Amino acid sequence: MGKKRNEIMERARNLPRVRDLVESRLLIQKAQGARLFDVDNVGYIDYTGGEGAAIVGYANQYISDAVKKALTNGIPAGFHPPAEVDLVESLQHFLPWVGAWYFFRDEDEAFSRALSWARSRTGRKKFLIFGASRPRNAPVRGEDCHVIPGWNLQAVEAALGAGASEIAGVIVDPIMSGRGVIPAPEGMPARIIELCRAAGVISIFDERLTGFRVGRGGAAELVGVTPDAAIYGGALGGGFQIGALGLADTVQEPEISVWGGRETLPHPVALRAADAVLSILKNDAVFERLEERCLQLVEGINALAQRFSRQLKVNHLGSIFAVFASREDVSDHAQAEASDAEVYKRLVSALREEGVLFPQEARTPAFVSSAHGAKDIEETLGAFERVLLRLHQEDLP
Repeated sequence: MGKKRNEIMERARNLPRVRDLVESRLLIQKAQGARLFDVDNVGYIDYTGGEGAAIVGYANQYISDAVKKALTNGIPAGFHPPAEVDLVESLQHFLPWVGAWYFFRDEDEAFSRALSWARSRTGRKKFLIFGASRPRNAPVRGEDCHVIPGWNLQAVEAALGAGASEIAGVIVDPIMSGRGVIPAPEGMPARIIELCRAAGVISIFDERLTGFRVGRGGAAELVGVTPDAAIYGGALGGGFQIGALGLADTVQEPEISVWGGRETLPHPVALRAADAVLSILKNDAVFERLEERCLQLVEGINALAQRFSRQLKVNHLGSIFAVFASREDVSDHAQAEASDAEVYKRLVSALREEGVLFPQEARTPAFVSSAHGAKDIEETLGAFERVLLRLHQEDLP
């Protein structure tokens, strides 16, 4: 424990949540590029990525300048048409299939509004959630959703065939992020959308993680489909809370009454930050670098795991990856569930001691940013090598 950390915890005696988390969480006071620094100025190479938001790294100067300008202008929430128009024009370069955009205070509200729109559009209230488990923070009641674990196309066909008259929409998480990173098999997203259209059901892509991270057009472009709607957040804000709902130009726009007569709009600062993020991502070299760095890390971890005979497998798509404590490849829900959470926690705890941060919970996506350089990846793999050697020695009979 560092001196500054101990002092802060002494002052935090009236903050129960901080006290409860202090043993497992760092107290971060600064973030720069690909690194986080705790209150005692100990640095860590970070792969938690602000839950995917820090696609261009922390404290990016271009985003900082845009935010400072917005703050200087002093525009309060609710008064920002120019900022919204600018952002939509930028978005059209990335997602030309979208015919109408709606912005909200965060990605979870965008998700909730998408469900409201689908219910209004179809006159139905239930949803199929396709992937591993209910998408993170999905605002839908248990009795109104049917979760289809894994990439089980036959289950979708059966559900739509038997109960399409009650189903408003099918929600697709393209990487099954509730269980780490398990990309959909080739051709499956297209088939799901075909089934939805045949049944008169809304297809919704949950791109809160994959949007702008697995390519310019997100997962929908990567797998070659056009859903009825898609939800964005995370990387779009570059660390600032924002949610976006994009509707295809082939579907009907909602009446404002669908959302209770008013929308909760994002702050102008978030809109300007999002526009700055897209200005950076317009450069194709950024995506090439993201994928190159992520692949370098994934291949390095897999090679070290094989060298030390450790039960580790790494899945990835674009700049998103997940480490599984498993001897077998992880390609579906059951294999992800079978991975060893305790072995994973032991690994990431040891990596933290080496100055590398991975998600603490097993089966959780991790992220590479454009701020991660080749040296960061090399240092990370060096830390992995030391940790795996130590674990190998500790496990010897």
